[in-house]
Amino acid sequence: MTSTSTVPVPQRLVGLRLHRRSCAGGAPASPRARQLLDLEARNQQREADQQQLRGLLTAAQQQVQDLPQVVNQRLDEVAGVAVELGLSIARELVGAALDQHFVDPTPTVARCLRDCVHGSGGADLVVRLNPDDLAAVKTNLAADPELARAATEAQFVADEGVPRGGVRAETGAGRLHYDPREVLERICEEVRREASA
Repeated sequence: MTSTSTVPVPQRLVGLRLHRRSCAGGAPASPRARQLLDLEARNQQREADQQQLRGLLTAAQQQVQDLPQVVNQRLDEVAGVAVELGLSIARELVGAALDQHFVDPTPTVARCLRDCVHGSGGADLVVRLNPDDLAAVKTNLAADPELARAATEAQFVADEGVPRGGVRAETGAGRLHYDPREVLERICEEVRREASA
Protein backbone atom coordinates (compact mmCIF):
# COMPACT_ATOMS: atom_id res chain seq x y z
CA MET A 1 0.00 0.00 0.00
CA THR A 2 1.27 3.39 -0.88
CA SER A 3 1.07 6.22 1.53
CA THR A 4 0.48 9.74 0.45
CA SER A 5 1.37 12.77 2.43
CA THR A 6 -0.28 16.11 2.17
CA VAL A 7 1.14 19.50 2.74
CA PRO A 8 -1.09 21.73 4.81
CA VAL A 9 -1.97 24.98 3.01
CA PRO A 10 -3.32 27.80 5.17
CA GLN A 11 -5.65 29.08 2.51
CA ARG A 12 -6.93 27.82 -0.76
CA LEU A 13 -4.83 28.54 -3.82
CA VAL A 14 -7.16 29.71 -6.52
CA GLY A 15 -6.02 30.07 -10.10
CA LEU A 16 -2.51 28.72 -9.50
CA ARG A 17 -1.20 26.82 -12.46
CA LEU A 18 2.11 25.06 -12.43
CA HIS A 19 4.02 24.76 -15.67
CA ARG A 20 7.02 22.67 -16.38
CA ARG A 21 9.74 23.96 -18.59
CA SER A 22 9.92 20.70 -20.38
CA CYS A 23 7.72 17.69 -20.46
CA ALA A 24 8.77 14.40 -19.05
CA GLY A 25 10.98 12.34 -21.24
CA GLY A 26 12.40 15.40 -23.12
CA ALA A 27 9.27 15.96 -25.17
CA PRO A 28 8.88 19.50 -26.49
CA ALA A 29 6.87 21.96 -24.40
CA SER A 30 3.45 22.98 -25.50
CA PRO A 31 3.16 26.06 -27.75
CA ARG A 32 1.62 28.05 -24.89
CA ALA A 33 4.48 27.14 -22.56
CA ARG A 34 7.03 28.09 -25.24
CA GLN A 35 5.33 31.45 -25.68
CA LEU A 36 5.49 32.09 -21.94
CA LEU A 37 9.14 31.07 -21.80
CA ASP A 38 9.96 33.32 -24.78
CA LEU A 39 8.08 36.17 -23.15
CA GLU A 40 10.03 35.67 -19.94
CA ALA A 41 13.34 35.67 -21.86
CA ARG A 42 12.36 38.84 -23.73
CA ASN A 43 11.38 40.54 -20.47
CA GLN A 44 14.71 39.60 -18.90
CA GLN A 45 16.58 40.91 -21.96
CA ARG A 46 14.54 44.12 -21.93
CA GLU A 47 15.32 44.62 -18.23
CA ALA A 48 19.04 44.03 -18.87
CA ASP A 49 18.97 46.50 -21.79
CA GLN A 50 17.19 49.08 -19.67
CA GLN A 51 19.70 48.65 -16.86
CA GLN A 52 22.57 49.10 -19.31
CA LEU A 53 20.87 52.16 -20.81
CA ARG A 54 20.39 53.66 -17.33
CA GLY A 55 24.10 53.12 -16.64
CA LEU A 56 25.06 54.81 -19.91
CA LEU A 57 22.70 57.71 -19.19
CA THR A 58 24.20 58.21 -15.72
CA ALA A 59 27.72 58.17 -17.15
CA ALA A 60 26.73 60.65 -19.88
CA GLN A 61 25.13 62.98 -17.34
CA GLN A 62 28.30 62.91 -15.24
CA GLN A 63 30.44 63.72 -18.26
CA VAL A 64 28.15 66.60 -19.22
CA GLN A 65 28.42 67.96 -15.67
CA ASP A 66 32.23 67.63 -15.76
CA LEU A 67 32.51 69.21 -19.22
CA PRO A 68 32.84 72.89 -18.12
CA GLN A 69 35.64 71.99 -15.71
CA VAL A 70 37.47 69.97 -18.37
CA VAL A 71 37.04 72.75 -20.95
CA ASN A 72 38.33 75.38 -18.50
CA GLN A 73 41.32 73.21 -17.64
CA ARG A 74 42.16 72.73 -21.33
CA LEU A 75 41.74 76.46 -22.00
CA ASP A 76 44.12 77.24 -19.12
CA GLU A 77 46.65 74.83 -20.61
CA VAL A 78 46.28 76.40 -24.07
CA ALA A 79 46.59 79.90 -22.56
CA GLY A 80 49.78 78.88 -20.75
CA VAL A 81 51.26 77.48 -23.96
CA ALA A 82 50.24 80.62 -25.89
CA VAL A 83 51.85 82.89 -23.27
CA GLU A 84 55.11 80.91 -23.33
CA LEU A 85 55.10 80.86 -27.13
CA GLY A 86 54.58 84.63 -27.23
CA LEU A 87 57.37 85.22 -24.70
CA SER A 88 59.73 82.97 -26.66
CA ILE A 89 58.99 84.91 -29.83
CA ALA A 90 59.59 88.20 -27.96
CA ARG A 91 62.96 86.89 -26.71
CA GLU A 92 63.94 85.89 -30.24
CA LEU A 93 62.91 89.28 -31.65
CA VAL A 94 64.83 91.21 -28.98
CA GLY A 95 67.86 88.96 -29.44
CA ALA A 96 67.78 89.44 -33.22
CA ALA A 97 67.34 93.21 -32.83
CA LEU A 98 70.35 93.34 -30.51
CA ASP A 99 72.47 91.16 -32.80
CA GLN A 100 71.63 93.30 -35.84
CA HIS A 101 72.34 96.58 -34.01
CA PHE A 102 68.70 97.74 -34.08
CA VAL A 103 68.70 98.55 -30.36
CA ASP A 104 70.21 101.95 -29.68
CA PRO A 105 71.26 102.59 -26.06
CA THR A 106 71.55 106.36 -26.75
CA PRO A 107 68.22 107.24 -25.02
CA THR A 108 69.37 105.45 -21.85
CA VAL A 109 72.75 107.25 -21.93
CA ALA A 110 70.96 110.58 -22.57
CA ARG A 111 68.79 109.99 -19.50
CA CYS A 112 71.93 109.30 -17.45
CA LEU A 113 73.54 112.52 -18.70
CA ARG A 114 70.43 114.59 -17.92
CA ASP A 115 70.12 113.11 -14.44
CA CYS A 116 73.80 113.81 -13.72
CA VAL A 117 73.48 117.40 -14.91
CA HIS A 118 70.62 117.87 -12.44
CA GLY A 119 72.46 115.91 -9.75
CA SER A 120 76.09 115.89 -8.82
CA GLY A 121 77.49 116.98 -12.18
CA GLY A 122 78.69 115.17 -15.25
CA ALA A 123 82.39 115.20 -14.44
CA ASP A 124 82.26 112.09 -12.26
CA LEU A 125 80.01 110.12 -14.65
CA VAL A 126 81.52 106.97 -16.17
CA VAL A 127 79.42 105.33 -18.89
CA ARG A 128 80.32 101.78 -19.87
CA LEU A 129 79.03 100.50 -23.22
CA ASN A 130 79.60 97.51 -25.43
CA PRO A 131 82.44 98.34 -27.87
CA ASP A 132 80.05 97.84 -30.82
CA ASP A 133 77.68 100.50 -29.41
CA LEU A 134 80.23 103.11 -28.23
CA ALA A 135 80.92 104.98 -31.49
CA ALA A 136 77.24 105.18 -32.52
CA VAL A 137 76.21 106.51 -29.08
CA LYS A 138 78.93 109.19 -29.10
CA THR A 139 77.89 110.27 -32.61
CA ASN A 140 74.21 110.46 -31.63
CA LEU A 141 74.99 112.46 -28.48
CA ALA A 142 77.22 114.91 -30.40
CA ALA A 143 74.30 115.62 -32.75
CA ASP A 144 72.12 116.80 -29.83
CA PRO A 145 73.31 120.29 -28.71
CA GLU A 146 71.73 119.92 -25.28
CA LEU A 147 73.59 116.67 -24.55
CA ALA A 148 76.84 117.41 -26.42
CA ARG A 149 78.37 119.43 -23.54
CA ALA A 150 77.35 116.87 -20.88
CA ALA A 151 78.75 114.09 -23.08
CA THR A 152 82.15 115.80 -23.27
CA GLU A 153 82.29 115.99 -19.46
CA ALA A 154 81.45 112.30 -19.00
CA GLN A 155 83.92 109.46 -19.43
CA PHE A 156 82.88 106.76 -21.96
CA VAL A 157 84.47 103.33 -21.63
CA ALA A 158 84.23 100.39 -24.03
CA ASP A 159 83.49 97.33 -21.90
CA GLU A 160 83.12 93.80 -23.35
CA GLY A 161 81.22 92.82 -20.19
CA VAL A 162 78.32 95.07 -21.14
CA PRO A 163 75.87 93.33 -23.48
CA ARG A 164 74.79 94.86 -26.80
CA GLY A 165 72.24 97.59 -26.16
CA GLY A 166 73.15 97.70 -22.47
CA VAL A 167 74.47 100.57 -20.37
CA ARG A 168 76.35 100.72 -17.08
CA ALA A 169 76.69 104.18 -15.60
CA GLU A 170 78.55 105.01 -12.40
CA THR A 171 78.70 108.28 -10.47
CA GLY A 172 79.59 109.22 -6.94
CA ALA A 173 75.86 109.26 -6.22
CA GLY A 174 75.08 105.74 -7.48
CA ARG A 175 75.00 103.27 -10.34
CA LEU A 176 72.68 102.38 -13.17
CA HIS A 177 72.64 99.03 -14.93
CA TYR A 178 70.46 98.58 -18.02
CA ASP A 179 70.30 95.39 -20.08
CA PRO A 180 67.42 94.95 -22.58
CA ARG A 181 67.40 91.18 -22.06
CA GLU A 182 67.02 91.59 -18.29
CA VAL A 183 64.21 94.07 -18.85
CA LEU A 184 62.53 91.56 -21.16
CA GLU A 185 62.88 88.80 -18.55
CA ARG A 186 61.26 91.02 -15.91
CA ILE A 187 58.43 91.73 -18.34
CA CYS A 188 58.10 87.99 -19.06
CA GLU A 189 57.82 87.20 -15.34
CA GLU A 190 55.15 89.87 -14.93
CA VAL A 191 53.20 88.50 -17.93
CA ARG A 192 53.40 84.97 -16.48
CA ARG A 193 52.21 86.20 -13.10
CA GLU A 194 49.26 88.04 -14.67
CA ALA A 195 48.39 85.06 -16.88
CA SER A 196 48.34 82.65 -13.94
CA ALA A 197 46.25 84.96 -11.73
